[in-house]
Amino acid sequence: MQELLLAVHINQEDLNETALLLKKEGALLASGEDIQHWRLRLPSKSTLSYQGHEYYDLRTFTGISYRIDEARQALLIEAEPDAFSAAQVNGAALGFSTPDPSSLGGFFNYDVFAQSLELQSFQLDSLMELGAFNGWGVGVSNFLARDISGEARLIRLDSTWTIDKPDQLASVRIGDSISGAGAWGRPVRFAGLQWATNFQTQPRFITFPMPSMAGEAVLPSVVDVYVDNNLLLNREVQPGPFTVNNIPTITGLREMRMVVRDMLGREQIISQPYYASPGLLQKNLQEFSYEIGPIRENYGLKSNDYGRWFAVGTHRLGFSDDFTGEWHAEILQDQQNMGLGGIYLSPSIGVFDASVAGSHSQKGSGALLAVGFQRQTSRLSFGGQAQFTSSRFTQLGLALDRPAPKLLSSMHLGISADRYGSFSVNHIYQQYRDQGNINLINANYNFTVGEGWFLNLSAFTSLSDDADKGVALMVNHALGERTSASLTAGLQNDSATTFMQVQQNLPPGSGMGYRVLAGYDGSERIEAGIALQNDVGTYNLDAYRFQGRNNFRGSASGGLAIMAGDAFFSRRINNSFAVVHMPDYANVRVYAENQLVATTNASGNALVPMLRPYQENHIRIEQADLPLDAQIDTLAINAQPYFRSGFLLNFPIRRSRGATMTIVLDNGQRLPAGAIVQIIGQPEEFPVALKGNVYITGLASDNHLRVLWHDQSCQLEVSFPETEEPLPDLGTFTCHGVSP
Repeated sequence: MQELLLAVHINQEDLNETALLLKKEGALLASGEDIQHWRLRLPSKSTLSYQGHEYYDLRTFTGISYRIDEARQALLIEAEPDAFSAAQVNGAALGFSTPDPSSLGGFFNYDVFAQSLELQSFQLDSLMELGAFNGWGVGVSNFLARDISGEARLIRLDSTWTIDKPDQLASVRIGDSISGAGAWGRPVRFAGLQWATNFQTQPRFITFPMPSMAGEAVLPSVVDVYVDNNLLLNREVQPGPFTVNNIPTITGLREMRMVVRDMLGREQIISQPYYASPGLLQKNLQEFSYEIGPIRENYGLKSNDYGRWFAVGTHRLGFSDDFTGEWHAEILQDQQNMGLGGIYLSPSIGVFDASVAGSHSQKGSGALLAVGFQRQTSRLSFGGQAQFTSSRFTQLGLALDRPAPKLLSSMHLGISADRYGSFSVNHIYQQYRDQGNINLINANYNFTVGEGWFLNLSAFTSLSDDADKGVALMVNHALGERTSASLTAGLQNDSATTFMQVQQNLPPGSGMGYRVLAGYDGSERIEAGIALQNDVGTYNLDAYRFQGRNNFRGSASGGLAIMAGDAFFSRRINNSFAVVHMPDYANVRVYAENQLVATTNASGNALVPMLRPYQENHIRIEQADLPLDAQIDTLAINAQPYFRSGFLLNFPIRRSRGATMTIVLDNGQRLPAGAIVQIIGQPEEFPVALKGNVYITGLASDNHLRVLWHDQSCQLEVSFPETEEPLPDLGTFTCHGVSP
């Protein structure tokens, strides 16, 4: 048996590695580890064991040929795609990520609205929000201060403590919340306890089944996947069969095209249809919501008005990629409901859904049946929903003294014609037992004309007795990045309206916007408004004249964040934020996603608002704003905060506390270059330069130094004064007992 050390080439690709092969009785054998590294399929049995490794005869492999190039000392293997092990390629990143623990802090938001009518009456309302957070979650409470019938009142809206569990894709809510409803239920406000799925804690996670495509490559290749000629992903694959999983897709019935391009420029194209529906769950994925507590009454009118207690449970499960089932139950003392439902995808037809439910109450027993269908393609979409209930059916969200609607139904049709625009029509029919029916048709046409022109034509008519109908035309033209002009004309029941408006939106940062409107709506109507925005708030002032009366209104909104012993005025704090903490480093610029967002104050703190929760936010500081004696471990940190919480970013920056000094000997000569100076008790060594000069960092107020030179040493007592100089000079010191 002969050992050979050969370079390996597979399908003319140099792997830039060598392998130990065995030559025995005309057979060439390779180790199992090398074969798996080459991604070739292993035979069922090895040929022999050698030095603790299993070796396989290359003649027993299916789909490969090989030869030894004596001149290059190389093994040349030609392998068919089926000879390789199949590879799995992920199209979408589905990995879970853990947010940074929240620091202790809080925030306050305010919105103030003022209105004056003919300068004779004045009304002032405000909406306030208080929030607090720590490592256990975030608590938020909202209050509405308003004038009701001449009486000033403060009304509490919601008070909720939320604990997010990103690793479980769920949240616990204690306090005021909204119940889950499922396919046929009605959500209600309540106070109590809720345990529910929260997919927003992992924003990259896609809940519905995503398609996959399979192919094979002879050489290393690049795979491009297109849907409707839009490039969705680009991946590199190695030789052999492969499957691209979890392809991010456009929902509906679409045509997917995969282009495989190898290193020689050869292409193969694979096409297949798919149907993706956001209403489905991936196989074995669960979505749930369980809550218990009293129902909230008179929300927005009273602070603490709670009624009947209830318990509600909703649970959905992806039984397969084509079918998702659901159950929903509501339990009250004198009322119970339970129902089942499901969504089924037929890839060639569309999405079907159905639900059945029963109820029991003081009214007796009742039943509900709901069915629906939807088909969506790039050009055409249509579908409908219908829900039937018996006269004695009851459920949460339905007033006790009202019977359930007999029929709720809707149908829709949408057509997209690319450059000719899009058209949609909707029909709504609702049949009630205690009031008149609703029978309404609405049509809408959108069309883009040239560059920057947009046209919308809409019409509706009621098929019931009142014969309500109307038509409206809107033309919008973009005048710039933030500025647009529009013309709106409408006719409803013989009443005409016409408006012209020019508007400039607020910029993302500080700046100004405005709005001017003139038109006719039964009488002359003129409006003008200005909006201002800076780092600490947004402000609006409007004046308008309608029906011969002059009116004025204004508003202001902003926020206050409290963390790290500091307070920061800001715009409304609706998302997450961070506080950059660099003690004693003032006026340092801070960037978020390469955009300047703040500058550190006198305490070295800066507020970084509007961070994306549960996602990485790249935050960095400007090195040029730091003093020369700053020791910097890193200039950038990725912050991943919890929702509506703050995160303290401690940048590892500290003063070097460095200084220069000169050391001389007893005879007045300078300490020779190459001598070593140490701060006693610290491991760092500082070499002496020419003329006895030495630069030392890490100095305290009082320091004990040791000087070493040719097995000789001396000690020095050195003080470091507090100074703003980046590189102070401490003077000249004498090293006693050391000779040159």
